[in-house]
Amino acid sequence: MIASLLRSFPFPLLLAFGAGFAPVIAADHGHLLAQKAATTSVLKEAPLQLVLAAPLPKQVKPEIASMVKKLVKAPRVQQALALIKRDEARFVQESIQISEIPAPTFQEAKRAKAFAALLKANGLTDVRIDLINNVIGVRKGTGNGPAIAIVAHLDTVFDAKTNVEVKTKGNLLSGPGLADDSAALASMLSWLRAMNQASIATPGDLYFVATVGEEAAGDLRGARQFFKDYNTIAGVVILEPLQAPYALIAQNATLRLEVSFKGPGGHAYIDYGKVPSAVNAMGRLIAKMADMPIPAQPPTTFNVGTAKGGDYVSKIAPSAAIQLETRSVSRQNVETVARRVQVFARQAVDEENRRWGVKSLSMSVKEFASRLGGMTPADHPIVFAWMAAAQQLGITPRGLGVGSTDGAIPLAAGIPTLVLGFGGAASGFHAIDETWNPTNAYKGVQLSFLTTLAMAGVDGVSQPLLPKR
Repeated sequence: MIASLLRSFPFPLLLAFGAGFAPVIAADHGHLLAQKAATTSVLKEAPLQLVLAAPLPKQVKPEIASMVKKLVKAPRVQQALALIKRDEARFVQESIQISEIPAPTFQEAKRAKAFAALLKANGLTDVRIDLINNVIGVRKGTGNGPAIAIVAHLDTVFDAKTNVEVKTKGNLLSGPGLADDSAALASMLSWLRAMNQASIATPGDLYFVATVGEEAAGDLRGARQFFKDYNTIAGVVILEPLQAPYALIAQNATLRLEVSFKGPGGHAYIDYGKVPSAVNAMGRLIAKMADMPIPAQPPTTFNVGTAKGGDYVSKIAPSAAIQLETRSVSRQNVETVARRVQVFARQAVDEENRRWGVKSLSMSVKEFASRLGGMTPADHPIVFAWMAAAQQLGITPRGLGVGSTDGAIPLAAGIPTLVLGFGGAASGFHAIDETWNPTNAYKGVQLSFLTTLAMAGVDGVSQPLLPKR
């Protein structure tokens, strides 16, 4: 059953295979056509133990370094960068304003409406909220250039009853969802003000997108919908709480499965010895999985997140189920884990039936969520543009990492994508006391802004790095 599920994923697919080897690997019908072992390293000093997707290129291509240098020296771009710096206090205040609007996954409507109003207040006339509450604002280009999407997510992991008031202690701000991803949304507003006041025009359209359903059960539904509706996007910048010296170029492939057991059930005393237990079979499976060998490289994980079954204590359980997740940069590793779970589940049922000399217990496995993942090659022009922009702003690039964000959707479609930060230092993601120190946050806003301008091109200054799609 799992084999047929795994063969159903659309391809071609780009996969990242760790530091030391960062190929583009084609896959077809669930089977890799090429593979090479690699060692993925972890930057101990990086935020969230950043897992490297590929080594940082030793130097920027000279033609891209020259283009970015020319871009930075242009009077309009210098003016925009200065405006972003002066705008920092307003950017921080708007981050707080957005964060204090509750936005649990699947309940983003109120924040979506407020953010749409903020986009309009900052000069965007073409703003819409789609049927699932994605907010899309378009800053029209002047010619025939590539369309670039700048994406941050509206939703948080917190329920509607959570106190979302932001607290201040010295330089630290604390509030659920403040950095992930309210400040990212606010940084877009700072960009718009700078572009409008400095009269910066791009050849292609810029799409400012606030997505729903990025977190957990949302399964990237907002990004899925946006990239389905807007199929001319040529490049993507995802804004997340990432420190400025780092960029994410790869996204984890993820597979979530539910394994269910069903039997006749019965009375715990009268039917003892005659009826198999669904809960016992579930326990057998969990025990097998606890000792399951996991591919070591690139790093691969699995987790049994929920386990439930039975009706009450004096009844032999007629049903039970677990939900589990496996993730890795390597889609092959994810599929390997899924196949092993399938084998163990069948073994668990056979063992429970054999224990009582029956054949009345059965099992099923279904996929309820997946992310394909993918990678922008480390030597792609937009990676060089980010490195060159960082250097021009006095920031030393330090690593190219792997993440799990809305970026999985465009990457799976082969669209060049970077995940960049918005400045400051954040920690405690998905915790009630998530914190953000916005000191000199403008530097991160400048970096993501300048990188995007390099990708899109600026009229009268530079040509786009990306072709029109």
